[in-house]
Amino acid sequence: MTARVLVLVCLVARVALAQTPPEPAPADPYVPSDPAAALREANGAATAGDWERVAVLVQPLLAKQLDKSDLAEAHRLAGIAALFVQPPRRDLAEEHFLAYLRIDLDGHLDPALYPPEVVTFFNDVRARHAAELRALRPKGKRYAVLTLVPPFGQFQNGERTKGWIIAGALGAFAATNVTSVLLLRRWCTTVSREGKSSRVCDEPVDHYDEAKTARSIQILSAVGLIATYVYGVYDGVRGYRRETRERTLVPYATPTNTGGMVGVSMNF
Repeated sequence: MTARVLVLVCLVARVALAQTPPEPAPADPYVPSDPAAALREANGAATAGDWERVAVLVQPLLAKQLDKSDLAEAHRLAGIAALFVQPPRRDLAEEHFLAYLRIDLDGHLDPALYPPEVVTFFNDVRARHAAELRALRPKGKRYAVLTLVPPFGQFQNGERTKGWIIAGALGAFAATNVTSVLLLRRWCTTVSREGKSSRVCDEPVDHYDEAKTARSIQILSAVGLIATYVYGVYDGVRGYRRETRERTLVPYATPTNTGGMVGVSMNF
């Protein structure tokens, strides 16, 4: 009798356990449906160092149609988060960083907010893809005629320091030449005698020596002005042609998960 009761109790216990509903699975972390709200929360999680939460928040955004600024921010955060997972996903981080830089060509990571190794990795991605990113940068309209007007040719070619040096030299030579001409006109007068004309520089005060020096300065400054202008034109034309070649044909190499890709970007 006792054995039967024991068996019956065991059977009832097994039935009760079988009918006990399983514990509910933990709910997925809440992800805001609004991209702006999700990015705000992701940035907050990044500030707190919760990179798993950052990844959870930004991954769904990458599958949506976002505007450029939100998409760039999502790739930036996803790239950083990929470096903090264990083990770090450097290939995935590079993929996201490159996507971020393709959207924001001047994008960067603030060294005050992120560890040096993260900033270094990001800068390394930028350096290795520099040619490709340079090919994506919008090109301003260029005018060949500006090469004949130094220093504007140098400014157009992006050589601002050289342009200011040439501008300073042209201005100095021009000012010196004009000043010497004005002094000669003030000190000397043209006198006509017996059908011939000559310049006299001793009335009412003798300025013969000063006039001679001024004349030499006038000639030297004119030579310097012409030489600087010719060099400015030559340098502007050379830089214009160089920039045109670089903009027309830009080689680049891009590593991928399966190897690498080498190509040439051509602008028409």
